Amino acid sequence: MPDKNRRRLFNLLLSFFKGELKEDFFYDSPYRKFYRKIYFETFKHLGFIQWVLTNYLKKETPIESIAALILGASQILFLDDIPDYAAVNESVALVKGGQKSLVNAILRKISSEKDTLLKKYSIYLDFPEYFIDRWKKNFDTKKDFENFLYSIQKKPDYYLLDIKTLKTTKYFEDFDKKRYYPMDINSQKIPQLFDANNPQKILDCCAAPGGKTIILSKKYPNAKITAIDISKERIQLLEKNINNFNLNNVNTCLTDFLEYETVEKYDLILLDAPCTALGTIRKHPEVVWLKNDKDINKMSKIQKRFLEKGVSLLKNGGILIYSVCSLEKEEGQENINYILKKHENIKLLKPIYYQESIIDNFFYTPFHLSDGDGFFAAVLKKD
Repeated sequence: MPDKNRRRLFNLLLSFFKGELKEDFFYDSPYRKFYRKIYFETFKHLGFIQWVLTNYLKKETPIESIAALILGASQILFLDDIPDYAAVNESVALVKGGQKSLVNAILRKISSEKDTLLKKYSIYLDFPEYFIDRWKKNFDTKKDFENFLYSIQKKPDYYLLDIKTLKTTKYFEDFDKKRYYPMDINSQKIPQLFDANNPQKILDCCAAPGGKTIILSKKYPNAKITAIDISKERIQLLEKNINNFNLNNVNTCLTDFLEYETVEKYDLILLDAPCTALGTIRKHPEVVWLKNDKDINKMSKIQKRFLEKGVSLLKNGGILIYSVCSLEKEEGQENINYILKKHENIKLLKPIYYQESIIDNFFYTPFHLSDGDGFFAAVLKKD
């Protein structure tokens, strides 16, 4: 019988190969950090591992065998605290019948040739071609670009939002869940980029699970906040957080923002738009393999519709903060330039805070310049 938690990792890989984004935090395991380490090393080096396997696979191979081989190879090549024989045995136990001999033979071969294989390692192989092509043009030298890629591979830091002070602190175990909320360091900054002038009505779009809603509620206690989301499951998480942190000025609405009907006009709108989530690679290294140029362009078109809707609901003199957890220009700068060109009464304002992350009046947190997720945000005003 295989280790049940490796079985869970194996199932994550099977879901990944079906194009599904799933994750397991192993909260029920006393060895949670160990299995999370395997998870990260597997997906961080997925490209290189797949390249390695092409040297050993001569014909079409069942997806179950490929998943077991990837899981085993990641442990052999990138985790020094797991004996090779254990990685081989546990991976073989994940598959059935004739697949066992294949997995066993290839992983033993990889183990015996480990040093030679690692000498061929290239950071470029850990990312799909579309991502390499997109980003290499942004750097003057090969060294700078490689430093950028290695910064993505850096172990992610985790942070807490102090609800009383709206300040950031490093994540620690057994935190007070009535006072602290786990939230990325850059995500916490989005609702605090600008001080709206005594807003009475605030719209929080795509609000769940509610981190930014918490900040809006505490930052503007006298405002009436409407927090909307399209997902019933996610809005339940939002309502749980509203109750937990006593956000008495927040009401929820289960709806698609693009179909949201109201006669209200809002003083402040926070539009944390749906996106490719490519800015979350550090914490979700598999996401870069599930997206491509078509996904980015498709999402950009959707985001323009969200921005148009947001502008239509904004009062004259009102503020709209647009954000995405993506660094791709189509999802950020190009969308804002589109809106500014189309609407003469919409102006771009420079954020007041976090000047170290302001580039061309945009909030922007590329991986090599930040410990958190990759975010883009812009502050717009309707004249």
